[in-house]
Amino acid sequence: MKKATVGTRGFSVSFIVTCYNHSEILKVSLESILAQTTPPDEIIVADDGSTEETFEVTRELRRRTSIPLIHVWQKDEGFRVNRSRNNALAVASGDYVVLSDGDCFYGPHFIEDHVEAARPNQFVGGTRVHIQPERRDYILRTGDRRITVFTPHTSKRLHAIRSRFLSTLTSKSSNPSVPVSPQNKPGIFSANMSFWREDAEKINGFDDRYVGWGGDDLDFEIRLSRAGVGWRKIRNLGVVYHFSHAARPYDRRMVRERLEEAYRRPSFRIPEEFGIARALAEGPERIER
Repeated sequence: MKKATVGTRGFSVSFIVTCYNHSEILKVSLESILAQTTPPDEIIVADDGSTEETFEVTRELRRRTSIPLIHVWQKDEGFRVNRSRNNALAVASGDYVVLSDGDCFYGPHFIEDHVEAARPNQFVGGTRVHIQPERRDYILRTGDRRITVFTPHTSKRLHAIRSRFLSTLTSKSSNPSVPVSPQNKPGIFSANMSFWREDAEKINGFDDRYVGWGGDDLDFEIRLSRAGVGWRKIRNLGVVYHFSHAARPYDRRMVRERLEEAYRRPSFRIPEEFGIARALAEGPERIER
């Protein structure tokens, strides 16, 4: 396997995956990263307060790979995924960050496709195939992660087709001079996203003030675009498989107000008491390497 740092691009890649318990799903997620055609230069688990079982998973996998596997943990004080992402970004050493969620696993070319899609002054997002509970249970029982357009108990299965030719027809990019707005949203989600670490540092990372699910990734994209970073939505590349689950309740009013503020806010950088700056100043609550 080739390292992401090898070749004409010459940049290193950090893969960050969020998690909260469900250690058996985290194991599937990380095993699919260890099977990549182009592995990342480091893997960072951004843990939002899981029990000790998640550390047992990362300890086991660390013994099976030469890729640095870093587990950064914070106390369980509610859904604070943005804070956990910033904890991971604060320890990341890669020039380029590929981000996903712990309820996903990945096609073998996932990292390779994000590396190939990387362009200066641009962040990238892909799509997801949804795995229904029946197929999830089969995968967890057998370890068989193979998914095609014909696999039962899946939805949005056309996203499972990896084709460079199709991707040229189905992908789209923004004009960096046109910021993200309610009328110009990229439809990029944190389950399948990549960006330059220096761009994330420019806006001070994710907004820790989002507590609870909803709007956290779009806020990040709005502020990146305010900083002059364009976006690219890739389809039929960077294949991600998402274990479907019941929709999580969230404070719709809070999310709406926060996003409206983000659209209006002239500044793209959040205050220093939040974000990556906060994570660097405080240090991790717990870290294993």
